[in-house]
Amino acid sequence: MNFVLPRRLPALATLAAGAACAVAGLWLARHYPVEPAAAVALWTALAVASFFGWRALPFLVPALVPAIGFAPWTGWITFEELDLVVLAVAAGGYAALALTAPAHQPVPWRYRTLRWRAAVRVLMAVFALSAFIAVWRGFVHAGGVQSGFWQGFQEPMNSLRAGKSFFLVLLLLPLWQKASDLRPSSVQRLSRAAWVLVLLSTSLGALWERWVYTGLLDFSTDYRTTSLFWEMNVGGASLDGALALSLPFALLWAMRERRPLRFLGALAVLLLAFYASLTTFSRGVYLAVPLGMALCALLWAVQRRETLAAARQEGALPGSLAATGGPVPLGWSAGVIGGTALAAWVLFGAGGYRALLALAGSVAVLLAMPASRASWPRGQQRALLMLSPLPALLLALGGGLLIDLVPKGAYLIDGAVVLLGLGMGWLWRGGLTQPAQAFAFAVVWMATLAGAGLVAAHWGDGRGLGPVAAVLAVLAIGWISTQWSPRVGADLRSVGWRIRGLVWTGCLLACAVVAALGGGAYIGQRMSTGQQDFEGRLEHWRIGLDLLKTMDEWLLGKGSGRFPASFANGGPFDERVGDYRWNPAREDGLAVGLPGAEPSPRPTVTLTSGLHMMGNGEMFRLSQRVPSVAGEVAATVTLRTQFKTRLRVEVCEKFLLYPLRCVDREADVEPLGGAWQAVQLKLGHVPPDFGGSIWAPRRLVASVTQNWRGGVLEIASVSIADSVHGPLLRNGDFSEGLARWYFTSDRNHMPFHMKSLPLHVLFEQGLFGLALWSSLLVTVLWRCTFGAGRRHPLSPAVVGGLSAFVIVGLFDSLIDAPRIAFLFYALMALGLGLRTPSRRPGGPGDLDSSHGLETVQPDMDSDFEGAPEVRRAMKAAGVKLKAPPR
Repeated sequence: MNFVLPRRLPALATLAAGAACAVAGLWLARHYPVEPAAAVALWTALAVASFFGWRALPFLVPALVPAIGFAPWTGWITFEELDLVVLAVAAGGYAALALTAPAHQPVPWRYRTLRWRAAVRVLMAVFALSAFIAVWRGFVHAGGVQSGFWQGFQEPMNSLRAGKSFFLVLLLLPLWQKASDLRPSSVQRLSRAAWVLVLLSTSLGALWERWVYTGLLDFSTDYRTTSLFWEMNVGGASLDGALALSLPFALLWAMRERRPLRFLGALAVLLLAFYASLTTFSRGVYLAVPLGMALCALLWAVQRRETLAAARQEGALPGSLAATGGPVPLGWSAGVIGGTALAAWVLFGAGGYRALLALAGSVAVLLAMPASRASWPRGQQRALLMLSPLPALLLALGGGLLIDLVPKGAYLIDGAVVLLGLGMGWLWRGGLTQPAQAFAFAVVWMATLAGAGLVAAHWGDGRGLGPVAAVLAVLAIGWISTQWSPRVGADLRSVGWRIRGLVWTGCLLACAVVAALGGGAYIGQRMSTGQQDFEGRLEHWRIGLDLLKTMDEWLLGKGSGRFPASFANGGPFDERVGDYRWNPAREDGLAVGLPGAEPSPRPTVTLTSGLHMMGNGEMFRLSQRVPSVAGEVAATVTLRTQFKTRLRVEVCEKFLLYPLRCVDREADVEPLGGAWQAVQLKLGHVPPDFGGSIWAPRRLVASVTQNWRGGVLEIASVSIADSVHGPLLRNGDFSEGLARWYFTSDRNHMPFHMKSLPLHVLFEQGLFGLALWSSLLVTVLWRCTFGAGRRHPLSPAVVGGLSAFVIVGLFDSLIDAPRIAFLFYALMALGLGLRTPSRRPGGPGDLDSSHGLETVQPDMDSDFEGAPEVRRAMKAAGVKLKAPPR
């Protein structure tokens, strides 16, 4: 790196911005609730890494978002780890821009892939002004600015919590711009990698949660996954939004990937994400994800067609496109997936999940058949096709006699024929040159169908064999009909391995949907209550809009983060939920804690319960995660109250919202004139395997709550101990604020959310803010669909992700969770800046050759680097080029 001394005003301003980010980041890290010294050291290390890696790290920040939410361990909600990461990356990046000079000049403007036009910058600036006004109005409506680290959803600092995400994105945009000017390909490679990592970490979190708490194949339990998003402690759709935004990027990766191992990795990520989407049990996700992915695939197909047409007009087809040329057989692909879904529905009823796995193996053998085959007399070909089912029938009859004699015989037979078929496909991948090869492959394919039938018969003890045999016969006859004439089904037989892999992935998804619908009652229950839930949404939206009383509230909004407090103060009386307040130690006689009570010389927490009907899932809990619990468990709570209430203390196996096993105890608490009292509870003896196994540990959560409508407690300390480990809680006296404490409302969620993305923006920023927000959204969709960025390789995924997000947002607020809002605005900002590099060579006197370009252009998964005029311009500038892609 070439270090320089900043002298010009832009460099000095950049250095000042970096210094401001450094001061803010170090101050936040110094106040981190858990191990602040380690937080400062990690923050500094990240800032230094950003100084040296500022060309890559800003693009990768979204990849970290799902994995850096530690509020259940720290107690922080106003500020969080996302703020620290963005400030560290910005501090290091701006310092590098101000204090170093790049080794080469930016590429000529015509080759840049990220640029925000003046009109877009103005629109973003005006929306930022609207967001700032919303934050300020939030403070005003909450009674003024009252700083603090431990404020809840109904206190002033919630306005900053809810309104900061867009500004965090703006902080990264100059670094994106500078990095892309020096290395245009980084926009595509790093951004796609970041969003695929968002999807991967989100899906792995969902997979782990299902495996540990319900089992992977349990689709009947009333348990909805939350993955790594603690923001769902009061409901919401953070997981849904993350999946909707990122799934199109994995699909785009799979459609564009040309390397087999990476292609398999893309398919694995897609399957994992499909499972995570399925287990959300969200009707919005079931609608949004397919539509977003379909839109992404459609735009990719349009891009591909236009690129092929342009290449043919130029008389030179790049190798990367020639290798994947030819039409995509959408009709035949849909037919294969539809036939698989039909067979899966019948086989699952008779053979369960094992029959579905056997069917997936049969489809894999079908798609592994070689594309080319030698021509031989049509009569001979048809005769062989008619004879191919006979060996399969013999296998079915012989296997039916053996499966009761040989343990697992059906599985062994099916596995053997599937492996044989896949091996033949690999061995003869160059094509079928002899009739004997074609006959052998047809026989093995038919045998895999017979094997699937044997698996279904073995698992179901012979029940439902008639429908199974019928559907397998339909599949066999349908396949023979596609081979009867060389022209029938030729499109599907001639496609490459990538399209076949995507079709097989679609078949697996169809099997998964069938398994979820047929193997669990919860999805059916969710679907059956759709009309009732929609009517409840309409009533909730009406109540929320009625909270906007004046004209300025309609025009400018109530302020960011003000919906929970507004609903609690102005919503239906019997729907108000519980809340908490941390009260610092006061000796000056000012009112804190209970109204009318003497101030406490120690920090306390005021805990209220809701006015709605109480149940185990409706209680407002103050919780802390504990490492392990064994033996007898007892609790002591020091509190005071002015009204009778019922205290409840529990320790549960609980990921975030849904408890499995608990030890708990309740006790009625009398007011005693508002005096302090110590309530002791014996919770009981925990089971020996409490907390799960060492390979699949379950989180343990200790909670204190009230099973009483309208209860109010002021708590001075909470102590929970077991007979093996002793005290389980840390900061039980609240001397460190609410560090390590967090809150949940397991099932009563509506009072915390507007439950509609457009109406949420309207409530917080008014009609003015909603118009600006809608303008940004329409602009990015237009730009990436019909405008300057429509040919950029990332545009299909951007459009698909944002469209799916908005569909989910029709029935949920989404951006009232800061991390999800950051992901949404980051993708929107990326789409607003994407542009297609110019492919027109410069005329005489073109100044491009006077600019130094990178010595080696990095790989781009597009046709940009293969364009002849681009290579000529770079060669004229003295750039060392890689060999053209093949």
